[in-house]
Amino acid sequence: MRILAIETSCDDTGIAILEFNSQSQPKILADLVSSQVKIHAPWGGVVPMLAKREHQRNLLPLLKQALKESKLLKITNYKLQITNKNLNSKFKILNKILEREPELLKKIIPFLKKYQKPKIDLIAVTVGPGLEPALWVGVNFARALAYFWNLPIAPTNHVEAHLGAALAFGTESQGSAIPKNLFPAICLVVSGGHTQLILMRDFGEYRILGETRDDAAGEAFDKVAKMLNLGYPGGPAISRQAEKFKSKNQSAVFARPLVLRRRKIEISLPRPMINSKNFDFSFSGLKTAALYLTKKLTKTQLKNFTPAIAVEFQQAIVDVLVAKTIRAAKEFKAKSILLAGGVASNDRLRETLKLESEKLKTAFLVPPRNFCTDNAAMIAFTVYLKESALQKKEINKYKFDWKNIKADANLTIA
Repeated sequence: MRILAIETSCDDTGIAILEFNSQSQPKILADLVSSQVKIHAPWGGVVPMLAKREHQRNLLPLLKQALKESKLLKITNYKLQITNKNLNSKFKILNKILEREPELLKKIIPFLKKYQKPKIDLIAVTVGPGLEPALWVGVNFARALAYFWNLPIAPTNHVEAHLGAALAFGTESQGSAIPKNLFPAICLVVSGGHTQLILMRDFGEYRILGETRDDAAGEAFDKVAKMLNLGYPGGPAISRQAEKFKSKNQSAVFARPLVLRRRKIEISLPRPMINSKNFDFSFSGLKTAALYLTKKLTKTQLKNFTPAIAVEFQQAIVDVLVAKTIRAAKEFKAKSILLAGGVASNDRLRETLKLESEKLKTAFLVPPRNFCTDNAAMIAFTVYLKESALQKKEINKYKFDWKNIKADANLTIA
């Protein structure tokens, strides 16, 4: 099976082509991501309509490059394959599919005229959750290709795909099979839009144990980084400042919660809901506490104490995430803990959760950093896992046609 995957849930445009063989590990023929960080940086966060515009600009060049890298890009001669009448009829339907993406439509017709249908078995596309304007660009692009090339199309849940990335790229098997001794698993998905604890009984069998009641952890990182004038995205910026502090204070003891004293100024932030009996999260209060702290400081003090505030803020989030995850793992007798999502790239979170998992003698799975952030390879792999599971049950779910696929910004995993 050869899968073309498309990811446009937020501000990263992703195209990947993966080849699967039941007897071997999946082969990544192409995995391309175009980041929009510089475009959204002046706003301190993702602007949905700007993201939509950039996805329209990026998708076709990425597809062409991915097909070229996969050696699947071949010039065609439609005069030998299809009548002009039928071709014009097809393009009329493409106009309808992409009527909300005029820039993409303008580029795709010359592309489809020039190149023949690649040797692809299935198109996978993220349908949600995410930013609705961004999602629809990828969905309609996938629908157009599926229609014109007469291919089945598989709608994919973005959160489930992050879990798929942990299973695919966080184990020694590297995707050839999912070891059954990993289940039940407790999954922590942390990103700019999501903070969820999920119980996974098996791949495809989920129960949401808890989620954020307000801001996602990644969003809190972005907002506090803006307060500290560190730029966007906030997570990496705060992490770099925290490393600066630790390198200058190697002998410091990092208590929980971390309290620092400099020139009679106490830098301490709360750990919201860390002792609550449920598995929900809340980071709005932590963000507000950071704001009050910065307001007490002069401009010079804020500059001098930014690394200390960064290390305390980061530690506060890590403490809450890890405490809830480990408590869930104990309560549900988890055989493994999965960490996924963009914030899973954070070194402090990865190291702390790994250490606590080892204490429990529980397997710990986290993807390499390039598969933590949004990418299309995780979309392809997730579809393959679902297809394989359904085939074992003699069910073939992925016979969807282009007419039935819709974006759902609020799509849930369970």
